[in-house]
Amino acid sequence: MPRGRPSPAIVGVPLLFGIAYGAYASYMARAGGAATFNQLWLALAAGVGFAVLMFLILKGQHAMKRELRAPVWGVFIGGSVGFLRALGDFSVWRSAGLGLAIGVGVTLVTYYWWYTHEEHSRSR
Repeated sequence: MPRGRPSPAIVGVPLLFGIAYGAYASYMARAGGAATFNQLWLALAAGVGFAVLMFLILKGQHAMKRELRAPVWGVFIGGSVGFLRALGDFSVWRSAGLGLAIGVGVTLVTYYWWYTHEEHSRSR
């Protein structure tokens, strides 16, 4: 594959997750009511934003050390979950708390994953 061209997985995975994220954001904002034109724009903006950020993280994560890569994923996932939670009728504090808890959890798990797997692959 040419060097300047990203692999299909680096493009396809964020695209699929962005579509799902946008659809779920619209669903959360709708709260069981009828769909509106504003919710379509919310779904489009949330989906595109999520997909672009995920693409940029996937594209650049190999250049980062695991000490930076893990919190980048934690902030991304935690912020995404907190935003979705805030679209429902939940308080800002509960949404921020859930996003923070999930972000810390993702940071710890991804750091542990890369710490155990990168060391093993480098020793070969």
